[in-house]
Amino acid sequence: MNASNIFTSHANVANTQTDEISTEIKETLTLLKQFYDVQIVKFIDFRDVYSEQLITCDDKESVENELLSYQQRCTQEKLYLFEDTFFDEVSNNTHKLIRFYAQYPIYNTTNKIIGVLLMADLAPKTLIGSQKDQFISFAQLLQTQLNKNSDSVSNQSTHSSKKNNGEKYIHVFSLAPVAFLIALVLCSFTALLLYTIEKKELQSNYNEQTQQLRKTLFNALERFDNQGLYISQKDLVIAGFLQSQNSYTKKQLNDLVQSQVSQSLTYKGYVVFDSEYNQLALWSKNNFDLAAYGFTNWLEKFNKRANKQAVEVFTVADTAFLISEIKIKQGSIYTLTAFDLSKFLKAVIGKLNTENYNVFIATPQFTLGKQGEVNPSIIKNSISALSSRFPPTWRLHVQPMNKIVRPQITKYSLIRLGLISFCVFAFVYYFLRLPRRLHNEIKQKNQLILNREELFSSSLDALPHGFAIFNSNEFPVITNNAFNLLFAQVNKQNSQLSYSQLISIAQQHNIINHYHEHHKLDDDRNQLIDIGFTDGKWITVLQRHTDFNGFVCYFRDDTEAHQKECLLADVLEKSKQTNQLKEKFVSRLSRQLKTPLSSLKSLIEISKDPISFNEFKNNVGNISDVCDQLESVIQQLVNINKSEMGKLKLQAKNVNLNKLINNNVSILTKEAEKNKIVFENNVTPELTVASDEKLISQLVIQLVAEILDSSNNTTLSINAQIKNESKRNYLHLDFSLSNLIDSSHFITELKKISGDDITRFIDDKDLSLELKFFISIFKMLGGKAITVSSNANKSTISLSMLVNIASIQNKDDEQEVLNSPLITTDLVNINPLTNEEQNTLLLVDDDPLVEIVIRAMLKNESIKIDYARSAIEAMLMVSQNSYDIILMDIVMPELSGTDAMLKIKKHSDNSKTKIIAHTSTPDTDSEYVKQGFDDVLLKPVKQGVLINQITRILKNKSL
Repeated sequence: MNASNIFTSHANVANTQTDEISTEIKETLTLLKQFYDVQIVKFIDFRDVYSEQLITCDDKESVENELLSYQQRCTQEKLYLFEDTFFDEVSNNTHKLIRFYAQYPIYNTTNKIIGVLLMADLAPKTLIGSQKDQFISFAQLLQTQLNKNSDSVSNQSTHSSKKNNGEKYIHVFSLAPVAFLIALVLCSFTALLLYTIEKKELQSNYNEQTQQLRKTLFNALERFDNQGLYISQKDLVIAGFLQSQNSYTKKQLNDLVQSQVSQSLTYKGYVVFDSEYNQLALWSKNNFDLAAYGFTNWLEKFNKRANKQAVEVFTVADTAFLISEIKIKQGSIYTLTAFDLSKFLKAVIGKLNTENYNVFIATPQFTLGKQGEVNPSIIKNSISALSSRFPPTWRLHVQPMNKIVRPQITKYSLIRLGLISFCVFAFVYYFLRLPRRLHNEIKQKNQLILNREELFSSSLDALPHGFAIFNSNEFPVITNNAFNLLFAQVNKQNSQLSYSQLISIAQQHNIINHYHEHHKLDDDRNQLIDIGFTDGKWITVLQRHTDFNGFVCYFRDDTEAHQKECLLADVLEKSKQTNQLKEKFVSRLSRQLKTPLSSLKSLIEISKDPISFNEFKNNVGNISDVCDQLESVIQQLVNINKSEMGKLKLQAKNVNLNKLINNNVSILTKEAEKNKIVFENNVTPELTVASDEKLISQLVIQLVAEILDSSNNTTLSINAQIKNESKRNYLHLDFSLSNLIDSSHFITELKKISGDDITRFIDDKDLSLELKFFISIFKMLGGKAITVSSNANKSTISLSMLVNIASIQNKDDEQEVLNSPLITTDLVNINPLTNEEQNTLLLVDDDPLVEIVIRAMLKNESIKIDYARSAIEAMLMVSQNSYDIILMDIVMPELSGTDAMLKIKKHSDNSKTKIIAHTSTPDTDSEYVKQGFDDVLLKPVKQGVLINQITRILKNKSL
């Protein structure tokens, strides 16, 4: 691989990593945009590498310019975390498109800022609670994606440490060092094997050629001996003749010799000798003088030979003399054959010629081959042998035409073995490294998918709300931790449940107590569903159908919002009940006023004419009764107002119950006549108790009025008696009548609490406001129990109250219950909280949700809260009531909170009232305190901070 290929490879890897990170950033921005439902999501990379933006609005150019303006201002102000749209120092610009803007910085591994993540919307929006933390989580996820390359080494080591032992050894042979060693070993083994095989093959060929050469030599030697045997055949004929003849003539023997040897072209002469070396016969060619040679010396040398079986050859020039011995009965005979050696040997060689081999006969005189006499030096690389028929100085040589060499590996063979070994090495190394390369390639190709899955899984698990994707059969395909935790109680029984089964089982096991699908249009792919859990959770599900016939569900936790809605609905319902109660009370007061007003009109008419002193005295008494009636009616309104303000106090004096009931009954006479009801006052005239006459009167009037609304055509009997229980005196007021109808909601609720201990009555109990008001007065009067009983057609309502019996002479004395020695021991100690003055707070804010939140935070505190929607309404309420604390919003229509504070402090007589500025703008320079506020609370305020600050102000006020 050359350098350019290396650089290209590295560039491709870098481009792949860049594309992968860009894809992950786009997915994160898309998820962020869907999660917060905003129109603008953007990541600005200061390195200009991974910058991305998602803008879905019309005027993109103006939006981008405005985003740039926001970003520049935040950078200059060092505000790298901006979550609220309505900061003056950021939002005061010429553009008014963006109504919501938030950004967070992105850091690298060295804590250096490399970019910012921002989101914006054209509609007002705020990040509250966990939404801020979730936005930071998205930024941190983006930061992790950007910095994951720097952590690749540590991630790789961490990943490798998590592998099990099996995975470590799967690709051990594909590792480069291991593969190299294995390939080297196999290459060496192959080279050695091939070298050994080739050497054996060469040795085998050498042995075969040598064996064949020897075989050829043996065959040639056999034929050579046969030629010698052929020469000796004539000697056997001569020997047979001599042995068979007892006598013969020399001529016979010569003729026999001539007949045997004269036909041979190679023979020059033939001589037969006896054992004494005497010549028996002689034959020679005409041109050859055989007798001229001396035979005696040759014969003597012949007899002295070492091998008695061999023949002896003597050569003279080109003539060879072959002497042989033949054993016969008469003794030994010797034959001497003279022949042309050259012709003889040529004849012999002609019969010894073999394919692929050259045959030579070497004698002391010359060396002959098939071409004739040759130089002895050319018969190299041959093998030779001695003939048993010829002299030992004669040797038969066999030479291969192709030289037989000893086995030896040549350079060519070594090069060939080297090439084969290299091929084996390359093949084995490639084969062993192939799984690793395939694994790395597959891993590299799938890494993007794995990273996307990991990012998708971690992003889904990071969501604070549930998320799930269901297939066409409604079975979950992808879920996050929030969804699994939401339905953990259902899934622990069976994890393979469809959406319908999941909801059905949850409803059957009372895990879900509310499930409502909102109406949707036919072409709408979104379905909104409300799910209420028994543990108080309220989930809003956005179900969006997909193209694969499945659907995606977003399970958003709207518990807090739902609680606020329920609280707001409860407040509205209570406000509605209060208004209805006030209307009912006003209507009832108007009816009750008719009796004293009509009496007053009658007295006025009578007073127009002259009357006597007795008549005047009677009229004065009537006027006094009318005044008492009017006072009773008006006092009801006063008591209600004081009760709402928490300033209703017990005023004790001697009360004649008979007179009080007569006065109250006279007020309700008109209404009783309308319903055909007759009053019976069975209270003894002398029954007098020490208590609050006005509160008892209001208690009786309210109860009798409710009874009148629930009955007709009957008689209402009122009885009163004192009973001593546990050394205490209790006043029992009994209201008995027939035909009591449960049409009144007040009577129905009264029956529900019948027999309960009123001293333990809980104000938060779900009862109507009019009944709560009735019970509050009853408790102040020392009420113990309210009993509603029925016997046949008669119903009785009994009120039991703790009282003191008053003396007749002191019945006109009036004193407050806190100063009365008769009352304090019995009444005050029973309900000490009723006489404790309650702290009051006025909340001024144009947002009704703030009222709900503040009331919920101070629910368990002993603080009465009034609410004003505007600064003008607050000033009006301050002029009529006294408050300990005023929590004042700053930005309000018509009149600001600062102006209202100044006016209240200027015109209010109560200097102990503390006014707190309630604002979302930080008061870094104590500007609000300098303007006149006593303290500052920042929105949104936490419950602990609110309670601690109010407690501190009230504590300082009491000092």
